[in-house]
Amino acid sequence: MSGIHRLPQEVADAIAAGEVIERPASVVKELVENALDAEARRITVDVRGAGRTSIRVSDDGSGIEAGELPLAFLRHATSKVASLADLHGIRSLGFRGEALASIAAVADVECNSGGARIHVRAGEVLEQGGGPLLPGVVIEVRDLFANVPARLKFLKSDATEVAAIRDMVSALALLNPHVRFQLTVDGRSAATTAGDGDRRRASAAIHGAAVAAEMLEIVGMPLVTGLVSQPRVSRGTRDWMVMAVNGRPISSRSLLYALEECYQGRLERGRHPVAVIDIGMDPELVDVNVHPTKREVRFRDENAVFSALQRAVRAALGGSEPFFYRAPSPSPVFDRATAQLLIPREATSALAVQDLITMPAPSGAQLRPLGQFGPGYLVAEGPDGLVLVDQHAAHERILYNRLLARLRDGRGMSQPLLMPAAVDVEPALMAAAADHRAALTALGLELEEFGPRSLRVIAVPAEMPSSRATKAVQETLAALSESRSDGAVEKAAAALACHSAVRFGDVLDAAEQRRLLDDLEAAEESVTCPHGRPTRLLVEWQELTRHFRRNY
Repeated sequence: MSGIHRLPQEVADAIAAGEVIERPASVVKELVENALDAEARRITVDVRGAGRTSIRVSDDGSGIEAGELPLAFLRHATSKVASLADLHGIRSLGFRGEALASIAAVADVECNSGGARIHVRAGEVLEQGGGPLLPGVVIEVRDLFANVPARLKFLKSDATEVAAIRDMVSALALLNPHVRFQLTVDGRSAATTAGDGDRRRASAAIHGAAVAAEMLEIVGMPLVTGLVSQPRVSRGTRDWMVMAVNGRPISSRSLLYALEECYQGRLERGRHPVAVIDIGMDPELVDVNVHPTKREVRFRDENAVFSALQRAVRAALGGSEPFFYRAPSPSPVFDRATAQLLIPREATSALAVQDLITMPAPSGAQLRPLGQFGPGYLVAEGPDGLVLVDQHAAHERILYNRLLARLRDGRGMSQPLLMPAAVDVEPALMAAAADHRAALTALGLELEEFGPRSLRVIAVPAEMPSSRATKAVQETLAALSESRSDGAVEKAAAALACHSAVRFGDVLDAAEQRRLLDDLEAAEESVTCPHGRPTRLLVEWQELTRHFRRNY
């Protein structure tokens, strides 16, 4: 190693740029955020060559004064922060004064604003002077990373980079429905929003009309605003979950967990909701200056934000609606390439493909059992039509609610085993049993240590067949050991309910069928089982009348 020396300015600028500009989507993010800070109402993003060839962003905001245009490309030059005290209450999306300087350090940049023009390449000003008098700012970034070819090797495929750009613009468009966004990729329109302030219309432009129709609005909450999806709409990834604080998109594992925990028992494992959530709060209560890309934030009271988010989402989910049958219409009502409706794919008939629609919830009148069909479905008559019930999912929901009620009351109902069963478990499961002993007892499961790696099952919940005790204990303890403490017991209760419920394929007599249907009608959140599978499907009378041509 040579002696200590100061890095040349161009090397230092390139290193600093790498912290902010990781890929073409980073350029789009910084430029669009600058436009939003300038109170733009129309933002156009044109991308060519997946952002490597050019990225052009124009807006109608307040712009940059002609005399300040060269200053805007100097590092740590900003109009948004003036003193140290300003860092404790940042209200703008940008504030570091690094965006334009970082972009110009690794690309060829031309900027027009306020009747002036500047051309910068690799951090060096090549040309400046007069330019067209345009509203707002027009900035074009060409040949990204041309002077740092090593960085180009780490970029993904064109499709991946374009997807990242689209996701970035989509998130900012959803969070700013009052701004008209237009994104074009290689001359083709990729996304356009109306900018009329309607968040649901913005969602329709980004997610599609079918998904937007299934979104529930968060209302009446002073801290949290946005949209969350009905449980019957979900995706296999989290890429449609947008979280923001004061309009700033953020990455927060704890807040994503808070959101997904609200869907526990409503979505199947591996499925994720669609959401656009903006948490508005005093800027002094959140620190946004913890990461160069500004994606991470630190809350003064994270637990309070966590709780407020969950209250808001659960209040919105209170308006969730059940699953309905509808014959297909001539025009498609759902784009399966963008999201999935939660209905078994094999649930089709020779007459029509099943779909789901939004309709009022059925009345609370009792279901009349008509019999058992196939390997595990109950057929019943209700006030709104014919009802098919998945007997295992329905019984699972009933028992899950019952176990949670016992957990709240602290009164477990168990049945002692005539012959206590020994279960070999891993150390992590032994620890889970010790840590949650009181909760397990309240759920009706009584365990005691029986050696260094073994437990003895003394009693199980009153509804559980004793033959299922061993597997139930293993899965229940696994749920406790894999989950965070605030949701672990509910997952354990779901595991116990699953092992206690009637099986898919068990034959039920008439009395058992009636008891199960009565209990299902009385159960809360009975649309799905604790794992998110539908408990029943309604075929409305008018659908039967239409099909059999009894409507004339």
